[in-house]
Amino acid sequence: MYAKCGSLDDALRTFYLSGEKNSITWSAMVTGYAQSGDSDKALRLFYDMHHSGVMPSEFTLVGVINACSDLCAIVEGKQMHGYSVKLGHEWQLYVLSALVDMYAKCGSIEDARKGFEYIEQPDVVLWTSIITGYAQNGDFEGALNLYCNMQMDRVVPNELTMASVLKSCSSLAALDQGKQMHAHIIKYGFKLEVPIGSALSAMYAKCGCLDDGYRIFWRMPNRDVISFNAMISGLSQNGRGKEALELFEMMCLEGTKPDKVTFVNLLSACSHMGLVDRGWAYFKMMSDKFGIDPTVEHYACMVDILSRAGKLREAKEFIETATIDHGLCLWRILLGACKNYRNYDIGVYAGEKLMDLGSPESSAYVLLSSIYTALGKKDDVERVRRMMSDRGVTKEPGCSWIELKNLVHVFVVGDEMHPKIHEIRSQLRLLTKLMKDEGYQPLSDSLPATFGNYLKDQDDSDGIQLMVCSGL
Repeated sequence: MYAKCGSLDDALRTFYLSGEKNSITWSAMVTGYAQSGDSDKALRLFYDMHHSGVMPSEFTLVGVINACSDLCAIVEGKQMHGYSVKLGHEWQLYVLSALVDMYAKCGSIEDARKGFEYIEQPDVVLWTSIITGYAQNGDFEGALNLYCNMQMDRVVPNELTMASVLKSCSSLAALDQGKQMHAHIIKYGFKLEVPIGSALSAMYAKCGCLDDGYRIFWRMPNRDVISFNAMISGLSQNGRGKEALELFEMMCLEGTKPDKVTFVNLLSACSHMGLVDRGWAYFKMMSDKFGIDPTVEHYACMVDILSRAGKLREAKEFIETATIDHGLCLWRILLGACKNYRNYDIGVYAGEKLMDLGSPESSAYVLLSSIYTALGKKDDVERVRRMMSDRGVTKEPGCSWIELKNLVHVFVVGDEMHPKIHEIRSQLRLLTKLMKDEGYQPLSDSLPATFGNYLKDQDDSDGIQLMVCSGL
């Protein structure tokens, strides 16, 4: 009773006062801690239970597996899977459902799918677990396909299901599918409470329909920090930074305390608007007013703010005085800005820092090689290229996609697979001619050296095609 009511201290005191502890009392304590969010304590109690010689029931195993899910403890989760097999509980529905959820949350989506497909008639909880797992692991198309299968099985979704599906639509910028999910929300009678309201407003905002997103946002009966973050992010990403900053002020007036994500969105808005002083104010406000320690993301935003404003030396000094382990990302941002502003001295400094740190990304080598080319330092160009080859760093091919009539068309550099590739190239040649007629001339010194060399060996048509397909 104490455990289910959340009075875990009283539950634990009663538990230790009890003379003989059986699997039921152990299970009550383990499950109680797992459900209250204290998963570490749940695992420690199960360890003590195991060493006391008490055999767990399937309900105890479910509680421990759920604790592993909350902690994303894949090693302990696999141990519990093996223990479940040993005890003969692996195929119990509750245990199997918990295992599917654990593997999905820990990123082992293939193992989660194997367990999911074993169950003949999965319920809404199991469907939600696997859909959420796909969405959290970046397979948004897979999440949408699973939702379609769920609909065909006539399983009615719950609020968490819809939130995960809307997240997938947001990440894919799939507005048409997002509108269909909105229709399903109305059909099933869900209200605009958290998390559905937040996910729906975020979907519209990320798909560029800010007015619709705003409309959903203001219709929500209760707005939490996630709701505000979704809307602030949408406004910032769609060029309405001033409104994003105003919404933050309103958020504070309503008494909603911002979190780390809020300040990432605010700093991003300041970066796009060129508000250096405002960015510094928010960066300091995090710790001074709200007690939030800046993370790498916040430092990256500040470097981006300074770099976009051309304050490259100030950005360099900021990176070197950073009190956190930022790895490579801050130097990478500064290197790109130095190329844009043609500040080759700081660019060389940032690029060599990345070389010393062993950057695995090709963009750093390409940019540094480009800078050395502009400076006429052929030996350094060859050295960077040789370093790139010795370290096995290769450039990933450019990729772009567009959705037309509910069909997504994906293009990769040198692609021959699209059924209308010849027609597309014909249009690219026509576009090239129109660009030349308008007086367009590519800026060879703004292209990375490797691409510049490539273009020298190609005709103009192929050069334009390469730049369009690779996003240059």
